[in-house]
Amino acid sequence: MRKVDISKVEPGMINKKTVLGFLGQVLLKTDVEINPRHIYYLKQMGIDYLYINDSRMSGSVFKELISSETRSEGQALIAGLIRDLDSPAPNPKVIDSREKDIKSFVEKMIKELLNNRNPVIQISDLRAYAGYLFAHSVNCSLISVLIASRMNYDMNTLKLIATGAFLHDIGYISIPRMILHKPGSLTEKEFEAVREHARFGYGLFRKTKLFSERVAEIILQHHERSLGQGYPRGLKGKEISALARIVAVADVFDAITSDKSYRGAYQAHEAVGMMQSWSGDYFDPEIIDALMAVVAAYPLGSFVTLNNGESGLVVSNRVGYAYQPVVRMLFKKDFTPHPAPYDLDLARNDYMSVAGVADDSILA
Repeated sequence: MRKVDISKVEPGMINKKTVLGFLGQVLLKTDVEINPRHIYYLKQMGIDYLYINDSRMSGSVFKELISSETRSEGQALIAGLIRDLDSPAPNPKVIDSREKDIKSFVEKMIKELLNNRNPVIQISDLRAYAGYLFAHSVNCSLISVLIASRMNYDMNTLKLIATGAFLHDIGYISIPRMILHKPGSLTEKEFEAVREHARFGYGLFRKTKLFSERVAEIILQHHERSLGQGYPRGLKGKEISALARIVAVADVFDAITSDKSYRGAYQAHEAVGMMQSWSGDYFDPEIIDALMAVVAAYPLGSFVTLNNGESGLVVSNRVGYAYQPVVRMLFKKDFTPHPAPYDLDLARNDYMSVAGVADDSILA
């Protein structure tokens, strides 16, 4: 499975990852042969790339962290909540009416994650979905649970953090759309309006049957930062709820690996490096360490160059080895095909490492 820009997708290629729309609807199933209508339709729906089958990655197995059915359920659920809450006078009873659905989704997601024997976050686990806010809510919940599980939180706490992460941005309905979708930088007044979404979401959630102070703290505090640079209260260090500190990391990691109106998405290795550089100043170092244990800096299908000048495709990643994937060596230093391609496990090689991501146009 290899990520291919939609502009380079050709009829006859085989889609290897289910594509979901804004409301969680299936736009393209896995293992479907792509035709011209698919390409046109997906472009119209705002899908920028697909994950397609590549024979050079034979034997490589991609297993989604959660099933496309569960993700679709979560994305449709948060979309419905935001739609029904988005009114001049949002009614908290809207959340109450979906209490069972929210609990059911959270339990199903956690069960699938904990049953995964190699729960490594590949960027492909988080992408190929239209509608940032809805996909982001599911992604943030998923990443938060993986981090918290790595930190040995109990099942009850995992449910709390999953719920808080899933609902962390419900206050976005308070932000005027012209600000929310503004392509350029915000004015101070506009940013002040954005800052209010945390308080607004907290106020909304505290009036619901789902209310728990620990979940509410996530919604209120997920934009607070370690040295007090965050909002809405400028809390520092341990003044910030432990669960909110986890969701803050998940929230930012998913955000910087997503396309925005004002910038493109950062690649996984760039995002991982950024998160590490912010450890201590912005985020709890222990939580960043837990993220590093469950994320792949070079996801499956990445075309990478090693420090010896040779290059190949990433065919496997393992928990605890963010920067050390298994690479199928395909090309020599001058990008001529390797006479005998082989798999190199960088976690078991003290002398070889990834030097960078290569231009994948050679793979076309």
